[in-house]
Amino acid sequence: MVEERATPLVIRLACEEDIQSIEYLDRFGTSPTRNIHRELEKYFGSVDPSTHERGLIFLGELEGRAVAKAELMLPPADGSEGSRTGYIRRVVVLPEYRQRGLARRLLQFIIDFARQEEQLEALDLHVWEENRPAIRLYESLGFQLQHRELYYRLSL
Repeated sequence: MVEERATPLVIRLACEEDIQSIEYLDRFGTSPTRNIHRELEKYFGSVDPSTHERGLIFLGELEGRAVAKAELMLPPADGSEGSRTGYIRRVVVLPEYRQRGLARRLLQFIIDFARQEEQLEALDLHVWEENRPAIRLYESLGFQLQHRELYYRLSL
């Protein structure tokens, strides 16, 4: 990994004006489901209100250009679901900016935010088994494998 810190990575919360940048970044995700169309409310609204009340999108910018993103889904603030566990999803770094430690810095920022600002107890995420670089990154940040899932499809 090549760490380039000459230009600081600016990490900020995305807003509605960032939709175009978010959609562009999502094109470079490695998840097989990355092409699922999401509307505005799916970016900034709830995915499943019983599990995650709201989502935050964090952008990583270099010289004013969004080059990385990750989403943090937050549990209901009232604690009605018991555990205060957040969910990280759609971590993306533009291909030409990979191997520079940007995903690590973005995720560490989100981990710190989840702990300090949201007082979360844990963070979950899913990763495709073939995505070895992401698995190494997550494990180096302290994430531990909880279980494996099998995904089946019947083509009709």
